[in-house]
Amino acid sequence: KISEPPLLAPAPLAMAVAVSCCQVPAVSSGSQQEPSGWSILRSLPTLLGGRARRPAADLPKYWTRSQSDLGKEGSIGSCSNDNLDAPAVEDHFYPVSLEDRRVLETLMNRTSKDREVEFHLVRAVRLENPDLWKRYQERAARVKRRRGRCTFAGRGRPMTTCSLAGVEELSDGFPAELDSEICEAYLWHATKPQAAAKILREGFRISQRSAVGKRFGCGGYFSEDAAKADAYSAAGEGIYKDCYAMLLCRVVLGKQLHTNLFRWEGAAQLAAGAHDALVAEPRCASYREYVALEDAQIYPEFALVYERRPVQTASTCLTRSISPDAPMYWTSGASCGQSVHRAVSDPEVLTCVQSLMDLTWVRAFTWERKDSKGTMIYHDDPNHDMPEGITVLKVLRLEDSDMWGSYRQTRHQIRSERHGQQVARSPHTEQLRVRTARTDLPLCARADLDQSVNEVYLWHGCSPQAAMSILERGFPEQPGCGGTGRRAGMFGEGYYLVDCTSKADEHSEDDKEGFYRGYYAMLLCRVVLGNAEVTDKADMRAHERVGRGRAFDSTVGFQEASDGTFSEFVVPERSQIYPEYAIVYERIYSTPRVR
Repeated sequence: KISEPPLLAPAPLAMAVAVSCCQVPAVSSGSQQEPSGWSILRSLPTLLGGRARRPAADLPKYWTRSQSDLGKEGSIGSCSNDNLDAPAVEDHFYPVSLEDRRVLETLMNRTSKDREVEFHLVRAVRLENPDLWKRYQERAARVKRRRGRCTFAGRGRPMTTCSLAGVEELSDGFPAELDSEICEAYLWHATKPQAAAKILREGFRISQRSAVGKRFGCGGYFSEDAAKADAYSAAGEGIYKDCYAMLLCRVVLGKQLHTNLFRWEGAAQLAAGAHDALVAEPRCASYREYVALEDAQIYPEFALVYERRPVQTASTCLTRSISPDAPMYWTSGASCGQSVHRAVSDPEVLTCVQSLMDLTWVRAFTWERKDSKGTMIYHDDPNHDMPEGITVLKVLRLEDSDMWGSYRQTRHQIRSERHGQQVARSPHTEQLRVRTARTDLPLCARADLDQSVNEVYLWHGCSPQAAMSILERGFPEQPGCGGTGRRAGMFGEGYYLVDCTSKADEHSEDDKEGFYRGYYAMLLCRVVLGNAEVTDKADMRAHERVGRGRAFDSTVGFQEASDGTFSEFVVPERSQIYPEYAIVYERIYSTPRVR
């Protein structure tokens, strides 16, 4: 019972304490309206005579989590089941949009002093982990209380901070929330993709046992120069072959110990306590290194997967394999009699593949197109689940001498057996049209197609893991295998391919978890159709007329003529297919969504 005001704390302080006891757990920084009394709680340190500090629960306004998850039932970090586009709580990875990814790519190249190599961004995710962010905010507040106003040591602000003013701002607020009073900055830290994923899950762990970064003692090492950071990066594996990883981290530098030495292994130990970070500007060196002494000073906000590309590149068509049996544009350099298996990252053909995918995209869908819940889309697509198109992120070209030899032998056999025969077609079907025949691939690839056996390029949709499995071992012979093997369909048994990317995309799947979630894959294959039976009606027994010693070498379901949808191409043997290009891409929707 409040009856004697003189015995109480001053009224503003009492109100602040009451608010902190009753309302803080329900506070949501992403809500549109602050709870009553929150502004007084925000100023509590000032009322007590201390410095004002930002609440640890505040999340950046441009975070997806602060816009959707906060303000709903549950604590910070909870995910509502109604938010279908939000990722699982346990990983906190949010893919960055295509537009914002271009901004990050521009920042990488602007902060690189290496003019012979440019960085091409393949993938970018933002870490929105409330627990790591709270720890980082608490450390920042502690530095502000202990150090007061800090200044950047040496030559001043990092190049990354200066360059941010020259690029388009991301979403709503990036990077306006950096706190210059504690020398907060964005800095680069390069590693390999697997290590980057671990850092995103667990945060930085500065350890005395680490064998990395000991020139200035134990700490987290960063660079303002993307090229300097890139020197410490390592390539990934599988579908991310020739891809590297770099983290764009928020770092609280606070009070810095400055040195001009190239090596000073006792610097971190000497700086501990009196300083928060170390800035090294070695004499006669154009780069600077930053060493954070505590892992709580680091928040790994953006993880970037990228490729290195020479600024001046020679055409791959000018490089010829030593083996005369291989395509002229192979670069593996295998001599006769030697086996070669290599997946080559081919950035030069990426633009051509993107053009071909756009050219063969049809704004239509069948019953096999599913929405985010895995259910069939209604004919009017009320939730806009049909993508507007796709954006190519990476292209790998397969150079496999054994697989190519088997394909080449089958092509030769069909040529010998079908010499002089024309493509068969049903009486009601117009002349066979293959959309990919208008390919925009380089001339060296198009010129190698054998029109006498109806050799064409066709699409096959699958998941990234399935794509890498096919590049490694070829198409599986057994049925099933995630839809990539021999299967029974509307036109009998066989291997199904299409000439429309929108149809192939219906069969594509993304990685369901982890750092690379949201990626889809598609194969661009050489296919020998030979003497094709063309039909505009479903025929479950069509395979009985197709194969060696039979009337036809393939079946073409020309449904475009009958119901206006898509044509399907079915071959009986996997040796009639050479999976030449593996394409990793993302879908583009008319409405914004996380994945």
